[in-house]
Amino acid sequence: MPNTIALLKGGSVPQALLDQVGPLSIAAHDDHVASLDVEGAYDVFGNRFDAPPGTYHPHPWSSSVFMVRSLLREGRHLGCLLDVGCGTGVVALSMLRHGLADKVVMTDVGDEAILAARQNAEALGLKSRATACIGHLFEGVEGQRFDTLVFNMPLMHRVHQGAQHSALDDACGAIAREFFGEAPRYLKPGGCCYFTYSNISDPALLEEFGRRTAISLVAAEWVVSTGFWLMVYRSVKKSAPEDEPDETTFP
Repeated sequence: MPNTIALLKGGSVPQALLDQVGPLSIAAHDDHVASLDVEGAYDVFGNRFDAPPGTYHPHPWSSSVFMVRSLLREGRHLGCLLDVGCGTGVVALSMLRHGLADKVVMTDVGDEAILAARQNAEALGLKSRATACIGHLFEGVEGQRFDTLVFNMPLMHRVHQGAQHSALDDACGAIAREFFGEAPRYLKPGGCCYFTYSNISDPALLEEFGRRTAISLVAAEWVVSTGFWLMVYRSVKKSAPEDEPDETTFP
């Protein structure tokens, strides 16, 4: 275990963790996709979130709740926060409710997700400090910079024959690669980027990112029922005058 954690801290996904992913995990993935086809309501650290069919649900064992838990535990002030691929808005709105963010902007490609995020913001009394706009990754926020970016990304980078869902599947890591490439443009100098990763994600993308940019492991946990490892990483953009070249590059 110490070697495993050391490798994760260094931005590498150990081979032993990659070897845990097999047919049983694909079956669990199919069950997860099926669970998103129904309406649900969830209590996430004292706050209710409604999830319509088709959106990513904040199940207690989900990566979104893992992200919320990790950020709450770290307790860092997040300022103006951009939540990319927000789903129901659970991450960004939780940060507002717990006093770690001042205001949030949420983006998602799905109309149903944006509607859910807006409705959840209103129900939680956060409408005046939360904006939700439809768009792929950073579409809709061009030219803006934020203190913090968060992205609970689709973690499955494998091409497989099982069920597919846009919130879960990112064949060959195309979305992750695009996010890593674009994120610095939307961060203020000194700003933080938080993102999830897993042993079902492409380890090469994380390792390449780690060679170009210093990253820190915030949290890691093993979901025993599925064999999935979940990680949250943090990257901090170098503070520099606006007229200097941006030295934080993503793969």
